[in-house]
Amino acid sequence: MCSSDQVWLSCVSRNNGIVTVDMVLSCTENEMGKYPIFIVPTQPVSRWSSQSLSVRLKALAEALRDSVPQERVYSIFAPEIVVSLFSQLWSDLVGIGINEKPYYAARLLSCANVIPTPSSLPPSATCRLAVTADTTAIAKLCKGFSDESEPFVLGRNEAFKEASLLISKQQVWVYCVSEEITCIAAFTRNTSNMATITKVYTRPSCRGRGYARHLVREVTRHLLRSGRREVVLYVAHNNASAARVYESVGFVEPDPAVEVGHSVNWIEVGFDRNYVDLGHW
Repeated sequence: MCSSDQVWLSCVSRNNGIVTVDMVLSCTENEMGKYPIFIVPTQPVSRWSSQSLSVRLKALAEALRDSVPQERVYSIFAPEIVVSLFSQLWSDLVGIGINEKPYYAARLLSCANVIPTPSSLPPSATCRLAVTADTTAIAKLCKGFSDESEPFVLGRNEAFKEASLLISKQQVWVYCVSEEITCIAAFTRNTSNMATITKVYTRPSCRGRGYARHLVREVTRHLLRSGRREVVLYVAHNNASAARVYESVGFVEPDPAVEVGHSVNWIEVGFDRNYVDLGHW
C-alpha cells in the first residue's frame, strides 16, 4: 500500500500454493514528523537461514528504494539481525553511509496481566488521564524526554504541539503529587489488540520515589481493561532502573521462538545525516 506520506510494504512467500506474509515494512508519519522505517517479521527470524533472510530483506530494500526518496530513510528500527542486514543492503543500494553508533538499543517487553500489589497511591497522589489544562506541564516533560533522546530533540513549540496532540487523542496519563504533574506515560501506535507505551518520563527532581511504577501500573491496567490482549514497551539496555520498574508491574520478555513478531532485542540505526532528512518519533 502506498500514498504520498504512508508506505506499507510486505514480503510474501509461496509454498504449495499457500501465500505467507513473511515481513511487513512501514514508512509512515504522523503530525509530529516522519517515523523511522519499521520492519516487523511475522515469524521468528531464527526460522530462516541468513541467506533466506537476506533475500527477503533485499527485496524489501529494492521495493522501498522504488517507493520513497532515499533521503526519507533516516533510520531503521527492527530486530537486531534484521537491522544489521537491511541497513547494509540499503547503504549499498543508495550509497549513503551508516552511522557507527545506534540511536537506540532496547529489549521488547510485554504485559498481559498486571502483577497484583497491596500498595496504593499516597494520599496526596493521583493517576489520571491528562486534560487540556495540563498542556504546559506535559509539554515541559515532553521536552525533557526529547532532550535525553538525541538526535530527536524537540524545541519548546514542538514539545507543546506534541503535548496537545497526546491530550487531544487521550493518549497520555499523568501522575500528580498535590495536583502537580511529576510524571507522564504516553501510549501511541495502538491497535484494537495491542497498545504500546512509548514515553515514560519523570521530572529529574522527582525520580526514585516510585511515581513511574504507580503510573505505568495504572496505565497498563487501563489499556488491558479496554480490551487489548497485551501492552508492550521497549526499555533501553542501559536503563536498568526503568527495566526494574516495568518488570515489577508485570512486563516480561516474550519468547521469540514461539510468539509471532516478538523478537526480544531491537535496535535503531541511522544513516549519514548529511544526506537524509531527520524525522521524529
